[in-house]
Amino acid sequence: MPEVDGSLATVRSSRARQLAKVLWITLALNWLVAGLKIAFGLATRCMVITADGIHSFSDGTSNIIGLIAIHISGQPADRGHPYGHQKYETLASALIAFLLFIVSFGIFKQAIKGLFHPHTPEVTALSFGLMGFTLAVNLFVVYYERRQGRMLQSDLLISDSWHTLTDVFVTLSVFVALVGIVLHVPRVDAFFSLFIAGVIIVTAIGILKRSSDVLCDKAVLDIERVEKIVRAVEGVRDCHEIRTRGRVDDVNIDLHVLVDNQMTVLASHRLSNLIENQIRKEIHGVHDVVVHIEPVSHEH
Repeated sequence: MPEVDGSLATVRSSRARQLAKVLWITLALNWLVAGLKIAFGLATRCMVITADGIHSFSDGTSNIIGLIAIHISGQPADRGHPYGHQKYETLASALIAFLLFIVSFGIFKQAIKGLFHPHTPEVTALSFGLMGFTLAVNLFVVYYERRQGRMLQSDLLISDSWHTLTDVFVTLSVFVALVGIVLHVPRVDAFFSLFIAGVIIVTAIGILKRSSDVLCDKAVLDIERVEKIVRAVEGVRDCHEIRTRGRVDDVNIDLHVLVDNQMTVLASHRLSNLIENQIRKEIHGVHDVVVHIEPVSHEH
């Protein structure tokens, strides 16, 4: 068992380094486009570009939260955290959602102000060029984070990719807003800023739901799938009370297994190990299995 624990710790440490590398790359790209948009938006008094820049800046801030969370979640299990620290990564996803709520409130406040006190921002060819560059960067970040998130089975990267995906739709809406400004459509800047705030709120709600599912121990595996694996093991008469929790890359399972009344303690122990190994072999991401052995007569 110590060898298994050591191997698991090595795998988690390697995974943490890979996650950190992805976040450092996306942090640099997010803050590059955020700085450009905020500076240009303030210089031209274009509210919708500034709002988009603030949104991009929040992407970078979420990357920093993720880096801190990954450092903590990569720590091995200890006496105070016998199941490990992996949920800190999910907790960081929830913090990203709250950050998005705060960002959307600030944009909403400025948009309302713009409705009652409209102004005419300056829009040039450089405005469209900047947003085109931003769109290209955002598409790359979404693809890169989503691909790495699935490969590493990371809640944080997948949540952050959804966060960045809102930038793509927001940037497209900014293009439309800029066209409206050029055509002198009244208050179009403020209306599209409200739209950006709404998109951010919807994204935050989705991230918060996925995070709460893990933190509140929602079932993570299909019970029938576990039953099929366990009942196929020789010596198992039946199984029930199967419970699963955790994340897809850190699943905890506990279940009750019925065996013949005459089975010895030694044989029961070997059967428990066999069941645990078989589940881990067939379901990727399972790190802890607790098997409770019961005599078949107990069920009757």
